[in-house]
Amino acid sequence: MAPIGYLETGVIYCDDNLHRLAQFPADSVDLIYLDPPFFSNRHYEVIWGDEAEVRSFEDRFQGGIHVYVEWMRDRLIELHRILKPTGSIYLHCDWHAGHYLKIAMDDIFGNRQFQNEFVWYYSGGGFEEAMGAQARHHPVLHQG
Repeated sequence: MAPIGYLETGVIYCDDNLHRLAQFPADSVDLIYLDPPFFSNRHYEVIWGDEAEVRSFEDRFQGGIHVYVEWMRDRLIELHRILKPTGSIYLHCDWHAGHYLKIAMDDIFGNRQFQNEFVWYYSGGGFEEAMGAQARHHPVLHQG
């Protein structure tokens, strides 16, 4: 890991962002876009290119929604620390926990910092269509 206060550019880090965020100096980032796990309680698997390259992750949190929200709060606190006072953060979420995350963001960033909720509309079928419920959007919360 790089020393605290040192930001290497042009690098993608594949690790827990909570540990990586500790390296960032306070008030150093203008824009944050966050697309975390959604607390969907599902296993996701995607084939990239050919079947030799399969990527997967678990979107399950033992202990329920409160464990997930605390996991997110830890990261949101660090993100708030590194965000410049003039910066903005966009949190992409969905119906599983978006309302909990809005409250957590208001608590951490201040409810007067809430700017807007954008709607990311998408088409397609997938799981929701197969189950009869056709969710076609995700909220993106904007604070800053």
